[in-house]
Amino acid sequence: MILPFSTQINGKPNYFIEKIWLGLLRSHLNLIGYHRFRDEAAINNVIDQWDIPDSIHPKLHTIREDKTDRWKAGNKIDFFINCRQPTMFRFAPVLPVVSVQKIEIKWIPLTIPLGERRPWVRIDGKQIYTIDQIDEEQILQLAQNDGFDTIEDFFVYFDKDFTGKIIHWTDFRY
Repeated sequence: MILPFSTQINGKPNYFIEKIWLGLLRSHLNLIGYHRFRDEAAINNVIDQWDIPDSIHPKLHTIREDKTDRWKAGNKIDFFINCRQPTMFRFAPVLPVVSVQKIEIKWIPLTIPLGERRPWVRIDGKQIYTIDQIDEEQILQLAQNDGFDTIEDFFVYFDKDFTGKIIHWTDFRY
């Protein structure tokens, strides 16, 4: 199934192609038709050739709405940029969905200060980010593994209540 990606969010480059490849290389996937990288030095040699900021983190999954329950473990992922446009192209090999997890993001209005809202996040029913209890390390990991640089960037993008799936193409899970 086609999994479309953009190259920008809010007018800024998101480096999703490079972040996804970084995750694939670092997870040591045996990619059919691609050399299997076995050591960090070889991986870093490839990454050093890319014109990307040093501070980027690998993108290990994507978060998507899935109202019709299409995304399941074992389905094939076709990674595309510019989906359904003349400039559409596949940027990674076709890979299986390794696993999916349910994610919920809810925005809760606060009474003090009036008008403010705070998010909570649940993955597979387990809260990892709430008004009262914040696991900043885990929410930062979620944001970065989804391709965002910061928690703030993540919540600017997910600024409304959201229910969907985390689609994993590596063995990583929360």
